[in-house]
Amino acid sequence: MNAFVTVPAGPFIYGPEATYERLAQAPPRKPRQVIELDAFQIAVHPVTYGEWKIFLDETGFRWGGQWWAIGDDWRRRYALVKDYPLAMANYPIVDVSQAEALAYCEWLSKKIGRTCGLPTEFQWEKAARGTDGRTYPWGEVKPRPEIQWQRRFPVGPETYLFSLLVLPRREWARAGWYWRNGTPLPVGSIPQNVSPYGCYDMAGNIWEWTTSLYNPSLPDFHVVKGGSWGYSIHHTQLFVRSACSVTTPSVDYRAHGTGFRVIVDL
Repeated sequence: MNAFVTVPAGPFIYGPEATYERLAQAPPRKPRQVIELDAFQIAVHPVTYGEWKIFLDETGFRWGGQWWAIGDDWRRRYALVKDYPLAMANYPIVDVSQAEALAYCEWLSKKIGRTCGLPTEFQWEKAARGTDGRTYPWGEVKPRPEIQWQRRFPVGPETYLFSLLVLPRREWARAGWYWRNGTPLPVGSIPQNVSPYGCYDMAGNIWEWTTSLYNPSLPDFHVVKGGSWGYSIHHTQLFVRSACSVTTPSVDYRAHGTGFRVIVDL
């Protein structure tokens, strides 16, 4: 099972919030500010395929999602497969709704004898940024400087062509790939992508569920954080917030770029 690190109680610098999509439903953006939080523990990595498979096998849980795997078809490298792909065991699980992620947390709580859950947006951001208001887990260096020209949302066909022809010069976050030829990475693959508390992959790779509402007037839609392999490089900035969706409620929403990370109460 995943290891956990402690995020101590105290203040941290949050924001300033940035939002690049679903703007019509977005609330006013909060400015940069200092927020106090109680201590908590959070997983070093997002939940993996292998950990999700153990959960399914032990509980018989009826998952509404499907398995995705990396294949050889350059037209769509990350594609649906029928059965559990053993080669993906150390990749972050995706296609999991918020309700399914919470079911995993309930199972894990019983298994380890501690209360597990999903982080709030504030908890997630403190775990990713530490206390000094940095833009990325490692600091201020751009993760992929050669694609700062990318559109913020959505990435377009120019990104597809660029990704086919140009390899990253520096890839400290897996992001900025077109959704047809991009893929996630195994958890912990990028040594630079680690937060001050020791959490890996909080910039890019997959979006991660939180329990915070995207807009208080929209009670069915929650914030996801971190960006993903198929979103723009700009989404890896840790103060960026997005909604899972504003048409499909979080309890039902699944995507091949969305997974989750567990927190534990102290």
